[in-house]
Amino acid sequence: MPARPRINLKTLAEYLGLSITTVSRALKDGPEVKPDTVARVKEAAASLGYLPDAGGVYLRTGRTMKICSIFYAPEVADYGDAGFLAQVEGVSRTLETDSYNLIVLAQTANQSPLETVRRVLQQRLADGVIFSRTTPMDERARFCLEFKFPFVSFGRTELHSPHAFVDHDDEGGVYDAVMRLAADGHKRIALFNPAGGMTYAGFRLRGYQRALADLGLPWDRSMLVTSPLSVWASQDAVRDLLTRDTSVTAIVCANQLSMSGAMEAALEQGIEPGRDGLRIIGFGGMPFRMPFEQGVTYYYQPQRRDGEVLARHMLALLGGEPAENLQTVLPYQRIDDLRRFRLDLRERAVGRSAADINGPTASG
Repeated sequence: MPARPRINLKTLAEYLGLSITTVSRALKDGPEVKPDTVARVKEAAASLGYLPDAGGVYLRTGRTMKICSIFYAPEVADYGDAGFLAQVEGVSRTLETDSYNLIVLAQTANQSPLETVRRVLQQRLADGVIFSRTTPMDERARFCLEFKFPFVSFGRTELHSPHAFVDHDDEGGVYDAVMRLAADGHKRIALFNPAGGMTYAGFRLRGYQRALADLGLPWDRSMLVTSPLSVWASQDAVRDLLTRDTSVTAIVCANQLSMSGAMEAALEQGIEPGRDGLRIIGFGGMPFRMPFEQGVTYYYQPQRRDGEVLARHMLALLGGEPAENLQTVLPYQRIDDLRRFRLDLRERAVGRSAADINGPTASG
């Protein structure tokens, strides 16, 4: 069977009996093209399987029609961060609406954060980049600002030049956690923060200290635990904390990996929250099953939503929107019943899968 000929801009225009210029402008929602013509062109493009020629687009505009998302491989490899995959899906689906494709690069432990971003720019791998794990004076952000390379950071910086970002309200989340723990009678509340000087760790510490001040509780530096966020490093750090200070009754963890490590350390010490009253607080997306779930509260960040907002900011940035208009801080959702929450997540995921398979219904 002969291969089906590729539908390009010229053949699409011939099929519709329109000029190439009109078809091109209609596909870009050009205001000079009548709405009914735009609709007819897009309907024909979809039915015939038209896709822009990436090589031709690059020659005409210098755009690759790709966006690169960089993730930090060691943080995902420990237990596997399914939340990251949800974020990738959110980014990819949103970019598709504007004919962009997503490529994903892993930053290994042996690479500097800047090295990966520099490679994307120098090798023209993408028109823009998304990265996370930001620091106050982030060198990747400074590099992109210097070379005017579009980027959206998943996390804030303290740079004076405005840039696009999406972040979570870590200060507000930790403040809420400590205030609620204190309302339940807890006074010896430890904060587990990541090593590495990331910006969000500063926001978490600020929320923690503000809550202590509002409660009239003393700031005790020994209650601040700093460690890498892998399960095993977290387990070691929390084991040391519980060994040297048996008065600790609650631990506010940085993410679900450190949360799991804290639970393993508690079990090692013979501590069971349901029996002994230890509270574990965690932050993250798509929580996996924990060693125990009584006495656990989770501050949830829907990472599919995060990905969608990151992608929308990137598309707006490429479309000329000023970076200072593309700065979003998202709230956490507090979850007190993890088992029920996971069941709800599964039901919603099954519903989405069914919708993807069956397509929109007549009523929808």
